[in-house]
Amino acid sequence: MDELTKLTEYCGRLGASPQQARTMAQQLLKRADQLAVERKQSREECMAYLLRLMTQGNAGQVPPEFGSPKGGAGDQNNTSSPAK
Repeated sequence: MDELTKLTEYCGRLGASPQQARTMAQQLLKRADQLAVERKQSREECMAYLLRLMTQGNAGQVPPEFGSPKGGAGDQNNTSSPAK
């Protein structure tokens, strides 16, 4: 089984439709190649990073490198400002 097929299946298990899953898999492959060049890392390291981001995002987790919003306009759970 080739890499595109494996990634397509994985994206499908995360809830994507078959067409979306294939598109996502193609984008993952392309982005892993781009990151490998930009960061001077192996393609495998970059793919592992992207898969970790996808898995965390699917689970509703904010990866540490992205941080969480601190009282921004989009922070609906901000209890420090009064309701209007």
